[in-house]
Amino acid sequence: MEGKFRAYLICALFVVGCIACGGDSDDDADRQPTQPSTSGGGGEVIQITVDYAAEEAAILEVFTLHAEGIGTKNPDEFMPYWLRSESEDVFVAWDFWAGAFEKHLGWQAIKKGWDGIFRLRSGKMSVEIESIAINKTGKNATLRGRYQWAVSGGLIASMVKKDRKEGWKIQQVDYTNEKFGKQVDELKDPAYVNPPPEAEQE
Repeated sequence: MEGKFRAYLICALFVVGCIACGGDSDDDADRQPTQPSTSGGGGEVIQITVDYAAEEAAILEVFTLHAEGIGTKNPDEFMPYWLRSESEDVFVAWDFWAGAFEKHLGWQAIKKGWDGIFRLRSGKMSVEIESIAINKTGKNATLRGRYQWAVSGGLIASMVKKDRKEGWKIQQVDYTNEKFGKQVDELKDPAYVNPPPEAEQE
């Protein structure tokens, strides 16, 4: 009798042990989400694939629509293309006012700055993009080009894509062609550049 009891006890412990360890089965592992770890505790890394040609087209569209909106003198037509933030990292720099340098920091200040400039200048604005660079995640970009408005000149801009639904937003624009120093920092080691550097064309 005592032998049977021991046998039952051993079987019961074996079954309980199997149930307790069952969560580590291969089937359970297959059901775990594959996401990068943010806590430093490991995890699988997701390979990011960026369609740079599509991102470039989207950036050019936003910047072109922004310029067309300026021609309307209606902030509702062009301010939605800006990153809505009061951070000093969001700014516009220009010398439209009698050649004097101005820099407006934050979304509200940029909007007021345009209102002031429209008292002096108006008309259709067009832009011609000469080069564009995008980082490896497809979330940051810089571009260089020229604009034609009441005056004309060179520009450099920084753009970000913080939200996939909202798409690309303008973060910074310098319309002075860097006459008053470097205002916009260009991307370091971009993953995509158009046109490509001459060294890569050879």
